[in-house]
Amino acid sequence: MKKLGILGGMGPESTLLYYKEIASAYQKKDKNGYFPALTIETVNIYEMLHYCSTKQYDALADYLLAGIFNLERAGADFAVLAANTPHAVFDILRQKAHIPLLSITEPVCNALNAAGIQKAAWLGIRMTMEQERFSVLFAEHGIQTVIPKEEERILIDRIIAQELEFGIVNDSSRAQINQIIGRMITEEHIEGVILGCTELPLLYANEKLPVPVFDTVKYHIQGILAYMFEE
Repeated sequence: MKKLGILGGMGPESTLLYYKEIASAYQKKDKNGYFPALTIETVNIYEMLHYCSTKQYDALADYLLAGIFNLERAGADFAVLAANTPHAVFDILRQKAHIPLLSITEPVCNALNAAGIQKAAWLGIRMTMEQERFSVLFAEHGIQTVIPKEEERILIDRIIAQELEFGIVNDSSRAQINQIIGRMITEEHIEGVILGCTELPLLYANEKLPVPVFDTVKYHIQGILAYMFEE
């Protein structure tokens, strides 16, 4: 069976979620009930965000590649980035890595297409929402992404950075983001919501919204499991 390499720490809470969900799903699928072979390389989220905020994308790619190369040396057969934000340089990483990398955006695009969603809200940290590369990626699959207003982006970014990154889940914060989503349904006519931050599922684990919600972590993990068991 293929050994997985996870480039994590972006942030720690989502890395824990990846490990827990992959291990649990793998054990259920494996005929012997074994846990998966995997290794985790943790990078510094704040260094990654510094490169993003200063638009040093070559430096960001080099920093992440160093982590990927460590995963390769640890025997990983393929690797994933356990966060949405670093996928801004995913094409560079995929070209330079010596093992396959599985994208977080591709499986969620497939899910949106299967559901017939053509216009969706793109939620995440401020830098992710404002990074044009993501709108291009979705547009290549026929999906128009809409981001919240500036003050709304600042609010969502604060909730993620000051609460969710530390595993803190507040009902009041959920209500504020729900209000933003409600406005976007009414004014922007969105047909779905993409959780473009791997911490946002902590807030929306059991929440129902007026439009379908697409959790990038969920679809990423589904793709990872399928690849691990692929002959």
